[in-house]
Amino acid sequence: MNEKYDIFISYRRNGGDSTAKILHDKLQTLGYHVFFDIESLRSGDFNKALYSVIDECRDFILVLSPGCLDRCEDENDWVRLEIEYALAKNLNIIPIILRGFCFPEQLPQSIDALRYKNGIESNYQFFDAFIKKLQDFLVSSPSSPPPRKRIALSMMTIVLLLILIPVILLIVSGNRNYPRTNKEQNVTRNLLYYVQTNLQQLEQASEYLDKSYQACEEYLAHIGTASHSSLLAELDQNKQTLEEIDTDNSLMSDDLQAELKNSPFNAADAAAMHDYLNTFIESCIDNINYIEFITEDSSVIDTKNTEKILGYYRDILSEELNYISCNTNQLLLAIENEHALETFKFTFLPELYYIPLKASDWRYDEKSLESDEDKCWNAIEKIQNKINSLTGDHNLALMQIKWQLIQSLTDKGASSQEAEQMVESLSGKIQLVAQEELAVEELKKELDEKYDEARKKFAPSKDDDLGILWGKMLRFLNLSLNDEAIKCIDIYREKARSEDEYAVEYCAAAVRFIKNISKTGINYGLMVVGYEPDALHHEQYQIGDIIIAVNGNPCHNYEEYKKIKDGIPSDQNFSVIVLRESDEKNGNLEQIELVIPASASKVLLSEMTEKTYE
Repeated sequence: MNEKYDIFISYRRNGGDSTAKILHDKLQTLGYHVFFDIESLRSGDFNKALYSVIDECRDFILVLSPGCLDRCEDENDWVRLEIEYALAKNLNIIPIILRGFCFPEQLPQSIDALRYKNGIESNYQFFDAFIKKLQDFLVSSPSSPPPRKRIALSMMTIVLLLILIPVILLIVSGNRNYPRTNKEQNVTRNLLYYVQTNLQQLEQASEYLDKSYQACEEYLAHIGTASHSSLLAELDQNKQTLEEIDTDNSLMSDDLQAELKNSPFNAADAAAMHDYLNTFIESCIDNINYIEFITEDSSVIDTKNTEKILGYYRDILSEELNYISCNTNQLLLAIENEHALETFKFTFLPELYYIPLKASDWRYDEKSLESDEDKCWNAIEKIQNKINSLTGDHNLALMQIKWQLIQSLTDKGASSQEAEQMVESLSGKIQLVAQEELAVEELKKELDEKYDEARKKFAPSKDDDLGILWGKMLRFLNLSLNDEAIKCIDIYREKARSEDEYAVEYCAAAVRFIKNISKTGINYGLMVVGYEPDALHHEQYQIGDIIIAVNGNPCHNYEEYKKIKDGIPSDQNFSVIVLRESDEKNGNLEQIELVIPASASKVLLSEMTEKTYE
């Protein structure tokens, strides 16, 4: 070890070696003198020599991978010894925090000061910015790279090189598979970017599913004192996060799809990766719904078996992630000698916490990858059979009926919370026993009969006057029967168009309002359906605007509107928030704030709800 070093990199081989190697190579390229040892080659004498290297250095980079400090309880652990020595020498210690790392509750007193060192979170998405930030933390400065030595070649050497170079190039090009040209390199890089964005979202979905499993395990561990409502709130938040993952961002572009057809890559397998992402996210949500169901107080599955089921679901997740790893490896098999693949393997992959795809495990045997994919699916099937044996077919069927019922209600315009409350209010808590299956079927039948009765009772007729038709429309909205409400509007429009010049316009706005309820969450308000006599327009309002608030106060119906307006001085301007079709004219609504002058003309309003709000 004659070379002098400025920076020492400490790491745990299991989980930290790839990042340590990347940091070493990058910092070396920038001109720093960096020491990076190979832990597996250590011996007693070599370990002692490390202290002398640390003595030379001014900076001590510590790669904190998940679980890397767990073995520091051992006084002879070399990561602990390196940290202790660096602290004792008062070196500039820079922790590099990898995803999934957290400090143990207790650390040996000799290294506990490590908790208070400013660290940097590793970031493969903004790698250059991460390295720049790391440089700001370093005390050492890069030295200029040594000048290249001039090598005098004899004429014989030059002649030999001129003869051998074409031969070497021919051999290399003959062994090289793909990519060969700039165009092929662009296809490769575009495919790798597509794969990365899909893996990122698969990783994100895995994280929130794992958080849900952890929350359930924590709840079951303290079931006597833990709050089930708090668990449900956390699970709902995780489901919402999963639903908000925008998979359109990772969709394959048309250009890439066309390019893959003339490449050695399997275009169908590449496109299937995004399809699998969508299926995986849906599966995560279904799994959270299921574990929410089996942790209910009314569940006949005891705590011990519920814990087993959670363990099985973790095993399924592990097999699915193994499958994703094999599938990704197989998709990219055609790439050889491409820098972008090396960046993918050694910069992107080390940051994946859940997906177990690592550069060190990269394979080039297609048959072995296909075999492992089959093993994953076979394992998942066996695990699912174990779950079925614990829960029973009746319990699975009841759960399915419950969620189908809730889904049916949300499809009709109810929010998830409203749908669950409606199911619970009509049926009580659904028991996971065979005798209750009939009760669930009766509940479904009761709901269907309730809706059929409403359809018959409030069925719109051309003989109904306009006020009755509008009232029936509101009644259907109250029952979340949106299609029936729109039928009422259609008949209303045809009856009113000859006598009301604005009918066509505000009826179209009413239909938009109904179709947007599931998006806006707003099923109330007052619609502008006309102006003062002889007025052709209004200073602020448009026909079809739906007033939902006045001076910041929610305005559900005319009674509330009048009460708020009566409290505003007649010479004072006021503000309203209205729902209005967006400028793109795509049928979506947006909220717009209007300032209504005190002197503004009046408008004719119609209620959009029959509910009473307190």
